[in-house]
Amino acid sequence: MKKPEPWSKGRLENWRKTRSGGKNRFIWTHGVVQWGGFMLFFSLGVFQHSHYGNVFSTEGNLPFRLVLALLVWVFVGYLYGQSRWRRNEQEYLEQLSGDE
Repeated sequence: MKKPEPWSKGRLENWRKTRSGGKNRFIWTHGVVQWGGFMLFFSLGVFQHSHYGNVFSTEGNLPFRLVLALLVWVFVGYLYGQSRWRRNEQEYLEQLSGDE
């Protein structure tokens, strides 16, 4: 496995602050709300436009599509947040052990 690039002092300090907020907060804010929220609106917009020719179309079963997309992207966003947390924690701990 390729060794990650060394983190700058700023990045180390940012991760210290982020991790002090806790794992669940990170997962929900960065994974579910930021990434999952973006993907929810992006994928729903692409689907709406490709199937109905208009992003704001209410044709078809729009409530079902909204609920389904919300459930999918909350779940996937949660997994993405967990993955980012684990990767950042692993790299952070490697950086700390490399500094000593």
